Amino acid sequence: MNIKELAKKLGLSITTVSRALGGYSDVSEKTRERVKKYANKYQYSPNPYASTLASGKVKTVGYVLPIYGSNTSTLNQGNFFQFISGMSEELLSESIQLQISFAKSENEELIAYEKLITEHKIENIVLQNIKTKDKRIEILNKYKVNYVAWGKTKSKRNYSWVDLDNDNAIKIIINYLIKKNHTHIAYINISEKYNFANERKSSFLKNLKLNKINFNPNYYASVKLEEPENSFEVIKKMLTKNKKISAIICSTEFSALSAVKACNDLNYKIGKDISIITFDGALVRDLSSPPITAVSFPVKELGKRAINILLDKNKNQTVNYLAKSEIIERGSVHIVS
Repeated sequence: MNIKELAKKLGLSITTVSRALGGYSDVSEKTRERVKKYANKYQYSPNPYASTLASGKVKTVGYVLPIYGSNTSTLNQGNFFQFISGMSEELLSESIQLQISFAKSENEELIAYEKLITEHKIENIVLQNIKTKDKRIEILNKYKVNYVAWGKTKSKRNYSWVDLDNDNAIKIIINYLIKKNHTHIAYINISEKYNFANERKSSFLKNLKLNKINFNPNYYASVKLEEPENSFEVIKKMLTKNKKISAIICSTEFSALSAVKACNDLNYKIGKDISIITFDGALVRDLSSPPITAVSFPVKELGKRAINILLDKNKNQTVNYLAKSEIIERGSVHIVS
């Protein structure tokens, strides 16, 4: 069944059928439903390449996957692929292609986005790893393409994004640790040039103050995303010099694994002598030993939401979505007696 035959059976023009299947608002809801019903009955699926030739527009979503720093490890790319999985499910239902490019540096990322727009003529883009000030957003705004960001800049400018509620996630962690009598709480972050890291640090400082715990700068460290191997030495040195630390909050899964390694190296029993808590993902859920208590991080859902926002044909304003977290107990946090 092709679109010409489907239009003939419906007694409609090819253009009307095409726009009905595309969800355009200039076709009545009654007609859209009738067209979809017939399309399902005759197992008609729009050919995205034919649609591209007919419309002159590329029905593709572009995505650039960074493979530098900690992301050179395939193990540490789990969150990206969960996000891509969520996007793909939504795109498949719309018969839209996903084009992924790879970048080995920040500069390659900028070039990759330029190529997606100027060479591949892609008009819909999802970007991630948002920095507090992000040059990629300047590029997308310059070309006036439709985009959604996984994360937000510090200024939270007028664009659509999806993100974890980082402020609330840290609040949940701090309250959870305090209920278990922890007051000497360390925090291992990555560079605050990434806005999620900046938000988590701000929430950490705020919630310590709200709970009348003085911030100890010796209990805080930031490791460059480009130098993830340093986190092990940083954590080991911190624990060696600060014996009172009873709990470590890790801003990333990679630093959580480094914390496990550092504690093992110092003969600290996790969940008894020291506590570790982080943000959830495949590394700490399936591969760490022992399993690490974490706050939930619904990455796949964020991918789905990003596509839903990106493809909303009736939107006339920016749309934002914040995912909430909850504690996932795995026994790596003890009660201080």
